[in-house]
Formats: sequence, structure tokens, C-alpha cells
Amino acid sequence: MVPTTDIDDRKLLEAPGFAGAALDHVSLYFNPGHPGVDVPHYHVVIWHVSRKEEARVAK
Repeated sequence: MVPTTDIDDRKLLEAPGFAGAALDHVSLYFNPGHPGVDVPHYHVVIWHVSRKEEARVAK
């Protein structure tokens, strides 16, 4: 999860643990806040499956 303030501040966002992994696509979902992360933020989903498979597994 990435707080919107980090995006507003143009912070560098990296995910070095995924370098070289077989990735298909990335999704960003805005969330205004929820218990545990009460600030506005984006959920970052790194998909290892195709969009067709995403439709099958995402709920």
C-alpha cells in the first residue's frame, strides 16, 4: 500500500524483490482508508497471471 502523500511528494517507489520475476501486469486501486491504514492510499497489486486469469481469481 502506498500513501497518497508519498505519491504527492513524488517519492521513488521500488519493488526490487520482483526484478526478473515473470510479471504480467500491475494494478493500482485507490482506497480512502480503512482500519489498520487509516490514511488515503493506493493498493498495488503485482499480477503474475494474465488478465484472463485475473478475472478468474480476483474477487
